[in-house]
Amino acid sequence: MDDFERALEPVVRRMERVKLPASFLREALVPGATLKLGALAMRWAGMPNKNERAVLREALDALANAGYLEHLEEETWRVVRAAE
Repeated sequence: MDDFERALEPVVRRMERVKLPASFLREALVPGATLKLGALAMRWAGMPNKNERAVLREALDALANAGYLEHLEEETWRVVRAAE
């Protein structure tokens, strides 16, 4: 298990339930990019429901806690580093 997978470990069960693939998040981690929850949710789920948005936000928060993202403002993060 790499650092990226470890970072998502607390939310992996919820991600599985809403079918949020870790690979989608891994691909979104382009250093310097800005991630907005709404836009990212639309890219992933089309018309995301509140549960899908909540799980995506938890995953982004987990990645921020692990140093992959910097939380800029409500529902916006900057990618600090790519997944290994």
